[in-house]
Amino acid sequence: MDNYKVQVKTRKNVLSLVAAATLLIYVGLVFYRGGLPELPSFIKGFHTGAFIGAELCFVFFLAKYIKASKNDAELKKLYIEENDERSVVIIQNASLLSIVMILVGLAIASVIAGFFNSLIFYTLLATLLFVLIVFFSLWKYYTKKH
Repeated sequence: MDNYKVQVKTRKNVLSLVAAATLLIYVGLVFYRGGLPELPSFIKGFHTGAFIGAELCFVFFLAKYIKASKNDAELKKLYIEENDERSVVIIQNASLLSIVMILVGLAIASVIAGFFNSLIFYTLLATLLFVLIVFFSLWKYYTKKH
């Protein structure tokens, strides 16, 4: 359990760093917005919502890790929750089906977009290639690891 306690402490530190960096980047971009191209209000609203959502997630997990690190019973509960074999199998199955659906959806969307707009076609194609590269890189990594 001591190793897990160190893992939770590391997670807290990294998550705190990511939350602070995200805040600094967002605030910097907001203050520098005058030097950036004018954006539609929808995009500005999306940026604000994405930032607030990300920060709320960071705070949620930080609170969870802080609570667990202060109480051995909570730490044990978190350890069991993270290492439950049933949850691992469910996530693996959902991930496998998700990646297949994403790849097929991006491929179909790329073909359809090619008939209407080349910029959207190339954007979807680049996204498809990125997802494929990540998928095959991780597949190769885990094949060598196991």
